Amino acid sequence: MLEHDDHVGILLDKLDELKIADNTIVIYSTDNGAETVSWPDGGATPFHGEKGTTWEGGMRVPQLVRWPGTIEPGTKINEMMAHQDWLPTLLAAAGVPDVKEKLAEGYKANGKDWRVHIDGYNFKPFFEGKTDEAPRESLLYFTANGELNAVRWNDWKLHFATLEGNITDAVRFAPNWPKIIHLRADPFEKAPHESGMYLRWMADNMWLFVPIQDVLGDFFKTLPDYPMQQGQMMNQRRLITNLWV
Repeated sequence: MLEHDDHVGILLDKLDELKIADNTIVIYSTDNGAETVSWPDGGATPFHGEKGTTWEGGMRVPQLVRWPGTIEPGTKINEMMAHQDWLPTLLAAAGVPDVKEKLAEGYKANGKDWRVHIDGYNFKPFFEGKTDEAPRESLLYFTANGELNAVRWNDWKLHFATLEGNITDAVRFAPNWPKIIHLRADPFEKAPHESGMYLRWMADNMWLFVPIQDVLGDFFKTLPDYPMQQGQMMNQRRLITNLWV
């Protein structure tokens, strides 16, 4: 970590040396949660699960941003954001605030024609204080095989399936009823495993199935025009699928 910290400092010092620090957006984050199976090098996390799973321990990561003139230094933001939101956000900073809509309709860039659905949202107006509400209300949790395991809607999360184990041997379990989590009240997703009152609490909150259906319905409507891409994991089912495609 000391060496890593030094490298970050070298990069920031270089921006100062080039006199472009005031005109450069710096984003510091990571691509996944801690890989606890390879501890101590893989890190540690208070969240349930690890890299390769769709529990918060596999998906939730810290993020630091330095954006001169847009994000006030010292600002703390606790809204939901995903890495794919940076594509439309950074393009908005570069002068293309509606790239999401343009790509959906058909857009020419770098001599190529593009028509694709992107899942990101432009956070620039929110960062600038032009709106009090962040644009993202939901998040879909996919496995590396392309399987939809969970969905988050505001502070609520529903697990349709879970991956139990570590990144190398995790097995997918799909319960008859989705597991319900309130991520503000239970950010570490402990209640389903530790609380004797969890089933009663879950039954009281099954109303969530209605708004979650709307979230999933909006996503599924995009699939005929913008089909999902294949997953990347190399397992038996993926090998069989590839042989027959």
